[in-house]
Amino acid sequence: MRVFVIPITRTQWALHCHPANSVPTRMTRWAAVAYEKWSKWSTYPRNSWRGKIYAYGETLMDKIDFREYFLKEIPTKSEGALVSKVDIIAPSLVTQSEILHELRVLAATQDPYHRKWMKYCCYLLPISSLFTLVPVVPNFPFFYNLFRVYSHYKASHGARHLLHFLDSGAYEVVHDSELSRWYSGGAIPGPSSTPDSRTVAGSGDSYNEARTPNSCSDRGNDDFDHQTLESTSRLLEDDPPLITDNDIARMASHFMLPAFESAIRRARHQIISEKTKPVQH
Repeated sequence: MRVFVIPITRTQWALHCHPANSVPTRMTRWAAVAYEKWSKWSTYPRNSWRGKIYAYGETLMDKIDFREYFLKEIPTKSEGALVSKVDIIAPSLVTQSEILHELRVLAATQDPYHRKWMKYCCYLLPISSLFTLVPVVPNFPFFYNLFRVYSHYKASHGARHLLHFLDSGAYEVVHDSELSRWYSGGAIPGPSSTPDSRTVAGSGDSYNEARTPNSCSDRGNDDFDHQTLESTSRLLEDDPPLITDNDIARMASHFMLPAFESAIRRARHQIISEKTKPVQH
């Protein structure tokens, strides 16, 4: 099993777990079937009621904290019975002590948090089930609430399993040379035809590079980068983004992990959105 630590800014990281040798349980198989059925709704026209519900549901899921998605990626102890060690992959920009401290704090704080919210969602299941009385329309409040129960369950058990690895010493921190080279100004070869959008840690031009039009991914995130960053640029000057969406796409290609890209991009967007929120007085 591999855990990737990807600095988005100097103070905040994105996290992604790539499990290996995990054994699917009945619950995860059910979740996979449900996700497959949900994904089919993406084929409906966006102006249809199914297309509108799918777009709204995806918006809701994008708002779920990226740390919860990371903890859900970690197999539970029953799923990861064959996993004996975790490799923590990171650039040399972050030290081993920093990584272990942050992961331990994350696991220790998120386990009780998700257990609490799993109980709350369970309490709401009987109430949301009453929507089945509405004819024709599927009971989406119930299904979403059921999804949140499963999500909190997976995140809670993922946090416990991560803490188990850390407490037992069944881990190895690996400072990947390619990632380190990327953050120090090198380049990871990628399939994108756009120019390299490297952002150099410590460079005075790194923030401006992250905001140039050619540096963003061409997969529909240009509006996010420019509208969000341009309108609130001063809020990011003290802790600017170190990588762009295009950088993330190249990293995913380098590691040959398709799920890596969506996980790190989601985290990057949430981190930047949080940092660019106007301060409430």
